[in-house]
Amino acid sequence: MTEIASFTDSTALLDDGPGLAARLAEDGYLFLRGVLPRDEVLAVRERLLALAAAGGWLAEGTPHAAAIAEMGRACKDPEPDYLRVYAPMWKDEALHRLRIHENVLALFERIFGETVLTHPMFVLRNIFPRRDDFDFTTGMHQDKVHIGGATNHAMWVPLGDVPREKGPLAVAAGSHKAGVLDFEVGAGAGGMALVGPIPGTWVSGDFQAGDVLIFADTAVHQALPNRSDEIRMSFDARYQPASQGIAERELKTYADMYSWEEVYAGWESTEGQYYWRDLSPEIIPFDNSYYERRDVMAFEMAARGDPAARDALLRIIQRDVDAGKRARAETLLARLDTAA
Repeated sequence: MTEIASFTDSTALLDDGPGLAARLAEDGYLFLRGVLPRDEVLAVRERLLALAAAGGWLAEGTPHAAAIAEMGRACKDPEPDYLRVYAPMWKDEALHRLRIHENVLALFERIFGETVLTHPMFVLRNIFPRRDDFDFTTGMHQDKVHIGGATNHAMWVPLGDVPREKGPLAVAAGSHKAGVLDFEVGAGAGGMALVGPIPGTWVSGDFQAGDVLIFADTAVHQALPNRSDEIRMSFDARYQPASQGIAERELKTYADMYSWEEVYAGWESTEGQYYWRDLSPEIIPFDNSYYERRDVMAFEMAARGDPAARDALLRIIQRDVDAGKRARAETLLARLDTAA
């Protein structure tokens, strides 16, 4: 990817549901400014940065608000060092309330023309700066293989201002029309990376706190490198018409690390808890075939001593329901680490 155009700004259509739906269907994405109140987004950022500092992620002697990364502690999902600090961040009450904010629900109801179902599961991301000895720039991928269910749309929200040099998302506009593309084992989302030519036109832009990027589940997207000194924080949540089916795994917490009772135990209010139950969504099985294919490739790579299989093996160990697969992944991971 050598050239990136600027997003088409759809903010002028914010109150025009059919107009937004038409542009989303054509381009596969919507870039919208000021959907969330800036002060609420920055308040969540402050709460999460306090946890990041407690976990040793921020440079000593620098103000939390600057988010200056301690590169000696650089880590990434799904490494255990990352998940230890990440876990308490994920269940933050104010963070959860941003994705079901009244502005967001009203926006998707205008787009869908019906009641919206916000997926309970979402992803919080903390991206350390790119350096010669550390690079976790999320590669090209599609969400469909990870989310399953009926057609859904992601909303990516930066927690703070994110100019291009800090690593916002880029989307291949129009790529959503090509369906699910071929992939290989790779670092990044779900341990998978796309291969072959990518359709569409790459676009990105500068974000301010409160801006959002919405895109279809088959839209190809990736992060730009974080070339700043700061940890880039964001979250991505998924939305769909409530009348459509949702995969069972989307009703769980991230990586199934908590029960919902554990998440809600520390909340100050019960408002918004278990909101999806009131909608009685149709729950359908998750299509696991893409992950099964990834795992076969990862096992073959690990058996050859290829360290690129490491992240996929960690995901199997942490998240697969098959005890036999988990044991095999643990054995292969130990061999890779010994060789390293």
